[in-house]
Amino acid sequence: MKKRSFLRVSRLPLLLLLAIVFIGEKAHSQTVDPALIKAAIIANQWVFTADRSDPNIGRNAGLGTGYEVRCSGDTVVSVLPYAGTMQGPARFPETTGPLDFTSTDFKVSKVEKGNGKWMVTVRVRDHYDVNTLNFTFFENGKASLDVLPTNRTPIVFYGSISTL
Repeated sequence: MKKRSFLRVSRLPLLLLLAIVFIGEKAHSQTVDPALIKAAIIANQWVFTADRSDPNIGRNAGLGTGYEVRCSGDTVVSVLPYAGTMQGPARFPETTGPLDFTSTDFKVSKVEKGNGKWMVTVRVRDHYDVNTLNFTFFENGKASLDVLPTNRTPIVFYGSISTL
């Protein structure tokens, strides 16, 4: 009998921990309003915040704060790290990374795929190092970004979308 009560007591902290994690995830997922996300995508008024990078060469890495792509109608500002290899001539002197830029000459195309999924493509025309930014946005606030540079290996970022 004592053995059974010991097992019940030892399970209690584990169950409490699982309940706290589940409630925390549930609360986080409820803070995103799908209607606001959809309106921000349609109006080009959104921010992609990168949490993790997955370069084509090397290992994926968690990122610190401050890495984002901000679309505010007529301007796209990218502040992202880059890890990969160059496949063309280098431009010197390069004082910033290839994914740190501000663009005012770009084209945005959007396709709603259903089930709260959006594919947003940004073609940058005034920044030499970047050809295309392919975003995948979900109504729960999760997002990914596939960067296709002009003369470097591609890189993928995972993170979240929010409104401006």
